[in-house]
Amino acid sequence: MNPLMRRFLFQTSLLTFAFFVLGYLFYFLLFPNWYIRFLPIALIFLFLVTNLVHYYLLRIAGKSMAKFTARFMGMSFIKMFIYLVFAISFAFFHRDQAKVFLINFLVIYFAFSIVEVCEIARVVKQKSN
Repeated sequence: MNPLMRRFLFQTSLLTFAFFVLGYLFYFLLFPNWYIRFLPIALIFLFLVTNLVHYYLLRIAGKSMAKFTARFMGMSFIKMFIYLVFAISFAFFHRDQAKVFLINFLVIYFAFSIVEVCEIARVVKQKSN
């Protein structure tokens, strides 16, 4: 496995574990009435999609930096569309829990996006030097 992918997988695994621990503390100890059984599934979904997209982007960066920007933008659009469909579907079918779910989903999404953008910037910087 590519060392850059291994590093990213480690970072996202730590982030996922941290969200599981924080979710447990927040929802089981502080606010048990707000817990949604679907939140761990959403976290795993974000983890998997983020890692698959990152793996694809690393493969592109290894081949051609000229094509990287266009494919990065395309994959970002596709990923965001998938996330949007996922979040809206849940909110549509579980309207009573939509607010809590969407807030959690956005927090997790932003955390994974920050890690991903930092790592992609690092890869691009390495490849351009």
